[in-house]
Amino acid sequence: MSTVPAPQPSPSFLLPKKRSKTKRPIAGTMIGVVAVIVLWNCGKSTYHNYRLSGAAVDHFHQLLNQGDFETIYGETTEGFRRAGSRDDEIKFFAMVHQKMGNAGTMSPKGFHINWQNGVLSVNQLFDTQFARGQAQEGFIWFIEHDQARLQTYRIDSPNLR
Repeated sequence: MSTVPAPQPSPSFLLPKKRSKTKRPIAGTMIGVVAVIVLWNCGKSTYHNYRLSGAAVDHFHQLLNQGDFETIYGETTEGFRRAGSRDDEIKFFAMVHQKMGNAGTMSPKGFHINWQNGVLSVNQLFDTQFARGQAQEGFIWFIEHDQARLQTYRIDSPNLR
């Protein structure tokens, strides 16, 4: 006669523990709340910097329309000033104003905000209607202490060729 040993009950520490059904929704809700706060703060900061650079474009056009090229040059970054001589840059702005006339309505075509090596930059592209024709303008602004300073200005128009 053979005897088969009776199954032994498993020790309780080997049994899978039942998970609380209330912990998952709470953890998921907390992760969701944190994600919303992070995204909101990022969006708020992006919008703030976009508005700063948009106001700087308006200011740039006001100065260009008034022929105040010295002030435009004076409000640029050191990098802008190193790219060419003061006289050449002022002559460039004067030539743009002479050939294009006053800046008018702008249509935004895109923007990009970048944080690199401790420098926040906003790159904007516009189709701008000037008094004497249409142009595409590109601006790169460095944001320092809530102030946008011009790093790069590009303009493309058949009137300038």
